[in-house]
Amino acid sequence: MRPLIIGLAMVLGTACSGTNSPAPPVPTAQLHFVAQDAAAPPLYTDTASFYAKVGDGREVRLYYQDAVGGTGEEFLRFEVPGDALLRKPDGSAFQAGDSIRISVTVVDAQKFVFDFQPSGLTFDPNHPARLKIEYAHSDHDYDGDGSITSADSTIRSELDLWKNDPPSTLWFKQGGVNFESLEELDANILSFSQYAVAW
Repeated sequence: MRPLIIGLAMVLGTACSGTNSPAPPVPTAQLHFVAQDAAAPPLYTDTASFYAKVGDGREVRLYYQDAVGGTGEEFLRFEVPGDALLRKPDGSAFQAGDSIRISVTVVDAQKFVFDFQPSGLTFDPNHPARLKIEYAHSDHDYDGDGSITSADSTIRSELDLWKNDPPSTLWFKQGGVNFESLEELDANILSFSQYAVAW
């Protein structure tokens, strides 16, 4: 049901924007990355791997630590449906039963920036992989003025998923669905790159 909701929300978002032209790329120095709150629990781990397999839906999750250093609240979830794998990094098509090792790494533990490997892996546009990021533990003083005001609420409504292909310093808006009441950002993923929650 969630993929359908994401698809409908993206369509509605495009219709409301009044334009189909993508946002212009933004240099790293000009993009505003969402930061972890100083009081946020530490991450349980900053990297995780799994094998995605044709015909078998699989996922990986990253968590914060709980009060005793174990697995706490979910931070990130990446899902690969069984029909999502399209092409390997070398460009060849996946065949029935093929699998590939996928790794997700938090690039900076203080920011919502992630690296996905292997580079060059692509997913079927009709059956994309799915990324969910929880940002409840972000620093809600988004504009950094020392207080949480309506300006920060406006910024929160503008949070989105951005994509960068290193070594390029330009970030492109990937687009996702920002469930503000849940403080959750969901997006369909078609290829691997670095991704960030930002505005």
